[in-house]
Amino acid sequence: MISLVGLLLGLSAVASDTLPPPAASQSPAARAWHWVADDFEVLAATSGTVDFAGDLFGDRRFTDLPPGYRSDFKVWVDFFRWKGFISNWLIGNTTVASRFDSTAFQLSHIRYVLTPGYRYEFESWQISGLLLHECVHTVSRPEANGSVWWNSFQIGAGTKGAYHDHFVDSYRKAGAFPSLRLDGRLDFGQFLYGGRSVWIGQNHDFRQEVFGLARLRLGSVGPFGFFQDVEPHLWRASSGRIDQKWSLSTHMYLLGKNNIVGGYARWIPLDQNPHDNENGLGKIGFEIVF
Repeated sequence: MISLVGLLLGLSAVASDTLPPPAASQSPAARAWHWVADDFEVLAATSGTVDFAGDLFGDRRFTDLPPGYRSDFKVWVDFFRWKGFISNWLIGNTTVASRFDSTAFQLSHIRYVLTPGYRYEFESWQISGLLLHECVHTVSRPEANGSVWWNSFQIGAGTKGAYHDHFVDSYRKAGAFPSLRLDGRLDFGQFLYGGRSVWIGQNHDFRQEVFGLARLRLGSVGPFGFFQDVEPHLWRASSGRIDQKWSLSTHMYLLGKNNIVGGYARWIPLDQNPHDNENGLGKIGFEIVF
């Protein structure tokens, strides 16, 4: 019995030696950083879309290339969370090809986005922004003054259902869309401008932009979920000119075991932006959502 008591006392002494010292006995410098470490979380979470669409009708008003095909890839990576603040990154690529009678297709341009982002989340809405770098490379045709690219700051706010990660996550958890639920967001962007520089941009005259999204979840039928998006986008040029783009789309999602597959129809009734160049286009496509 005496030996057993001695053994237990020895184990308790060893355990007490391995525990961290109480806060009162820690140095002031260590206690000062508790407010950071206690609320810090590494996320490493990804979400995104891959889609492919074919143009059904319309014309490209700024080039002599006919409509054809478009492929988009976007991925958002959440790096870390501190309290309600989340640091993330957006990587995107768009490839546009024209369709001719004599050939299968001809590449028109490639567009990429590479940008750090941030957001601060509340219960049902969030504030978000990007430090945006975007570039458009013309393909199959000469670029007289090089590619088009710009840097800008963007900030906006909206309900969580208007943002891809929350929208997809809620659909996965519920397995369906609620009927007639409306979400929206509104964003403002300020382009850097001045003399030609690696920090500014080239071959564009944009100064500010305002864009948004109105999303209506229509509901679900069996395993299929349906929603509609309306996306206005306005750019202000250095001359005061306002360019507009309006996009209307209807989507169908099918929730699989891990990811989502979907189809959509999109119509762009007005596009005055020469870099997007989708005025009057109607298209159908499919997408993989993760």
